Amino acid sequence: MPLDPFALAVAVSFTAGCASIHALHRHADAVTLVLALLAYGLAITAGSLLAARNGMVMVPDHVGGWMFVADVWVRA
Repeated sequence: MPLDPFALAVAVSFTAGCASIHALHRHADAVTLVLALLAYGLAITAGSLLAARNGMVMVPDHVGGWMFVADVWVRA
C-alpha cells in the first residue's frame, strides 16, 4: 500500500494535538480558549470555501446578508 502524505500529515497533526491537550491539562481554560478559536476558524474557513464553491459572494449589507443566508437555509 503506498504512503499517502496527506493522511500522514493528518495523523501527525491529530497525534500532536492530543499530546498537547494531555500535556496542558492543568491549563484547561487556555486549552479550551485555543480549541474554541481553532474551531471558529475552521468553521469560517469551511463556510467561505463552500460559499466560493457555490458562487456566493458576500453582501455588503450585513443585515441583508443574514437574511439571504436565512432564506437559503430555509430552502435547503
